[in-house]
Amino acid sequence: MIEIDRETLEIARDEAHDCLQRIEANLLTLEGGAPSAEPIDAVFRDAHSVKGAAAMVGWTATAAIARDMEDELEEARSAGRLDPQRIGPLLKASDDLRRAVDEEFASTSEVDSPSPSPSPPEAQRSLRVDPAKVDRMLDAVGETVLHHRRLEHIVGERIAGDELAGGELDRGERLLEELQEAVIGMRTLPLASVTAAFPRAVRDMAAAEGKQAELAILGGDTQLDRAILSGIADPVVHLLRNAVAHGIEPPDERERVGKDARGRLELRAEQRGGLVAVEVADDGRGVSPELLERAAEHGSLADILATAGMSTAVEVGELAGRGVGLDAVKVHVESLGGSVEVRSEVGTGTTVTLLLPVTLAVINVLLCERDGQAYGLPVPSVREIVTVDEVASLAAQPRFVHRGEALPLGDLATLLGAVAPELPRRPPAVVLASATRAMVVACDRVLGDRELVVKSLGGVLSGVSGYLGAGVLEDGRVALILDPNRLLDLPAAAGGDAEIVPAPPETGPAPLVLVVDDQFSVRRLQSSILEAAGYRVDTAKHGREALQKIVSGPEFDLVLTDMQMPEMDGLELLRAIRENGEHESLPVAIVTSKASEDDRRRGAEAGADAYIVKQEFNQQALLETIERLVGG
Repeated sequence: MIEIDRETLEIARDEAHDCLQRIEANLLTLEGGAPSAEPIDAVFRDAHSVKGAAAMVGWTATAAIARDMEDELEEARSAGRLDPQRIGPLLKASDDLRRAVDEEFASTSEVDSPSPSPSPPEAQRSLRVDPAKVDRMLDAVGETVLHHRRLEHIVGERIAGDELAGGELDRGERLLEELQEAVIGMRTLPLASVTAAFPRAVRDMAAAEGKQAELAILGGDTQLDRAILSGIADPVVHLLRNAVAHGIEPPDERERVGKDARGRLELRAEQRGGLVAVEVADDGRGVSPELLERAAEHGSLADILATAGMSTAVEVGELAGRGVGLDAVKVHVESLGGSVEVRSEVGTGTTVTLLLPVTLAVINVLLCERDGQAYGLPVPSVREIVTVDEVASLAAQPRFVHRGEALPLGDLATLLGAVAPELPRRPPAVVLASATRAMVVACDRVLGDRELVVKSLGGVLSGVSGYLGAGVLEDGRVALILDPNRLLDLPAAAGGDAEIVPAPPETGPAPLVLVVDDQFSVRRLQSSILEAAGYRVDTAKHGREALQKIVSGPEFDLVLTDMQMPEMDGLELLRAIRENGEHESLPVAIVTSKASEDDRRRGAEAGADAYIVKQEFNQQALLETIERLVGG
């Protein structure tokens, strides 16, 4: 019998707590009168995840409560609504579920933890480090690398020909790269650290279905970022469960077609360039010919199988038939900047491949530019760089013939919903590709490849879809890192609406927005997003600088200001604007993390036209507010 180590149990407990937090939040959203279908689906999916993970680590009480919750939600899911009177009992059930998780974790971690062993020799001991400390160290190293590159950018021409100075700069860069690589290594763990319980779980799942199955794990020493690894267990559990329930046949059926009575599953991991491929393969019946035909006509097999509510099981059982699985896996993997591929052959089996980045901290990108804004495309998704010298047409949509294949062609600005000047003649373009789709994305310039330290878009901008984050270039510009999966899912990738068209005629200059914030990264990121949306932007690092620009500078259409800043804070700036007869009607929106009613009241009394709380608004809400205030 395989012992489940404490680290695996801790991961199961933490993931269950994450699911329960989302369950409670979605139930409260439903209680508040929100449309029912989406939050019901989300609650159902999280209850399903808790049940599956609990079953794998032997937490029977937890699995039973989650199963009862899932059964109740199944009716609401089918009806498309949840009786408001059932929300209270479901919240109580989530409390019971939390208690069961904690009690069974405490019980199993005491029973299953191996007995203490003698201390290993000094060279074999491991040092446990708080992950937050590693993250802070990586952030500091990343900023140091960026600082070094800026220094090279500034002094490069001045020291041309000075071998000593040039050599020292090169040596410094090599040392920083080694340091960065070492710190990233501290963030990674082997896949095997989360797979100890999987073989036994597959056996038990098969037995519950009246089947026989074994799991082989290959490449368990493959390293992944711990942030990725902590969330990979649940998607893999989904895939193993689906393989047992949908793929592996009953023993007598397998023997009739000449197969071994015991089905075989393989969990494989290997590094492929800048990505790690995690595969779940089975030697079962494969998907039906009808599904393969649909996939050939309408898209990839992964897209067809991930359709919400899709299920290939004949009847609902403990493990399958509820339409939960690949859709959740695909959403999670793509949120990490990865992708999902599915291959299947009737009667032979199915393989699901998760292509994941090795780390979320640093990413290799190809930089391109459109209307002065730099964008980064993850290198593994880039097939080739081409020049668009001739445009063909298919079904009234622009195409570029590349190596005998007529690929959909789109303008990067149009694909991102931005307004930009017309592309140059014979523009450069990037051929993006996944396992099943490809498209050509035209831009103004291709700047080459870079290794960027990934930065979050922040609270206000985190809701924007299609972006993985941002990175700061050596010249101080911010490059927005695009999600290639989202671009390939756009209509242009399938020959839809997005196409290369001239920019609409100018009817006047775009609105000018003044962004005021004491943090450089916030100013740069907000400016980049607003410029991508078609606005002109100026910045100030505090209220006093902003006021000077408003009084003596160009005519601004809107001020977007933080509240807490040195020199002059946001409220002081707002009062000064309202007391200035020439600019008293200038629209001002406060963007802040201060969310109390008292703070909102103070903003309104000072004359704010909008009060945006960072934790509550996403980028789309921000842009809608700006559009309303500047009059479109």
